[in-house]
Amino acid sequence: MPSVKQAPVIERLHHLIGECRAVAAAVRDNAQDDGEPLDPAELIDLIADYQVVLDLLDEAFNMEPAQGNGACSMG
Repeated sequence: MPSVKQAPVIERLHHLIGECRAVAAAVRDNAQDDGEPLDPAELIDLIADYQVVLDLLDEAFNMEPAQGNGACSMG
């Protein structure tokens, strides 16, 4: 269960991913309609962006849980 702080961020990410899926479907449809495949350089750039998102989520998932209440002690 996400924290109160994390819940709206995750909800927003779900929304944006849904939008990305719709745009990707439009790219596919345009390629099919035009009879032209997606430019290889564009595909590589999009895959690199997607991989960054996956890496960030993987890093968030594999973090060590915080000890205590998360407050930092000084001294």
